[in-house]
Amino acid sequence: MVCKECNALNADDNKYCGACGKELTPPQAVEVPGEAGAYFCAKHTKVKTRLRCSRCEAPICPKCTVYTPAGTRCRPCARNKVSVRPKAVLHQAGKIVENTSRIAGQRAWYVALWYFIMSFFRFPHDW
Repeated sequence: MVCKECNALNADDNKYCGACGKELTPPQAVEVPGEAGAYFCAKHTKVKTRLRCSRCEAPICPKCTVYTPAGTRCRPCARNKVSVRPKAVLHQAGKIVENTSRIAGQRAWYVALWYFIMSFFRFPHDW
């Protein structure tokens, strides 16, 4: 369930938001009388719709619909995005390269050390 105050995603059985502590209220899905599966939009109360948000299950009309790779969402749920910071991406890539090169360097020293030790057993009289 999505909190209406901070747009944080919470478990369906929670009574209060884990991020802000506000009481969670389920989306009000008002059914259209005489039509099974049809609801009035949560924001535009006179518009009939059969579409619901894929995250919070609120009924949404075509004006409220935001198409995402995860399905159709209402505007508050679609607004809850994780920003991508280019400097953070470059920093993480640098860390990966640094760790990979450090491991590769350790392996090179390990192989060189074993070659040196094995050379004593292989050629003991060539000193």
